[in-house]
Order: sequence, then structure tokens, then C-alpha cells
Amino acid sequence: MIKTSWQDFAITGITVLFAVMLLPQLRDVLSRGAVLNLFTALFTSILGYSMALVFATLGLWISMVGQGLVATVWMLLACFSLRNVRNRMFPQESLASVALDFFTVWVQGVAFTVSGGVKEIFSRISRE
Repeated sequence: MIKTSWQDFAITGITVLFAVMLLPQLRDVLSRGAVLNLFTALFTSILGYSMALVFATLGLWISMVGQGLVATVWMLLACFSLRNVRNRMFPQESLASVALDFFTVWVQGVAFTVSGGVKEIFSRISRE
């Protein structure tokens, strides 16, 4: 028998509310062609699944299901947003190639940001 606690029910209630609050956004992505930031939705989903795993290791089984529900909604938002971008901007491309292009641009942006930060650190060191 699964033993539950009030914390398990509280976490589940909150996570299910998060999932319910995302449903209008999911409807917009599905029916109106709205687009969310792919990496925000994707990484939020991955982190959500990670939290579900943490809840499982703590024995918070109901919370694990609730968090898995939220993570799944975020994953659907990411997938359908990517599909909407592909359909609108790159209709001849495969979904995988559009995702690879997005990832490449993201890596370049991260590299640019990190290199700027490293340059700033070295310029401060050289001024001292």
C-alpha cells in the first residue's frame, strides 16, 4: 500500500493547478499556431521530469504523477511550437532539421555570451 502524506497531496494539488493553467496556452499552440520559446518549454519539461523522478525517490508517488503531467504539457508545448514554426517558416524542411537549426543558433548564442563574460573577466584582471 502506498503511504501518502499531506505534503504529497499539497504538491500534487499545486502541480495539477500548474498543468491546468497551461491548458489555454496549449490550446493556442494547437489551434491558433502560437509559438513558445522552444528551449524554455523543452528545458522546463526536462526539469519537470527530473522533479518527478526526485518525488519518486522520496516516495511521493502522487506528486510524481502530478509533476509528470506538468512536464508532459510543457513537452507538448515545445513539440507543437516547433511544428508551428516549421509549418509557417520552413514548410519544406523536416521537423528534425528545424530543431537542429534552433539548437545550433542556441549553442552559438550561449558561446557568444560565455565568450563575452570571459573577455570581461580578463579585461578586469588586466586593469588591476
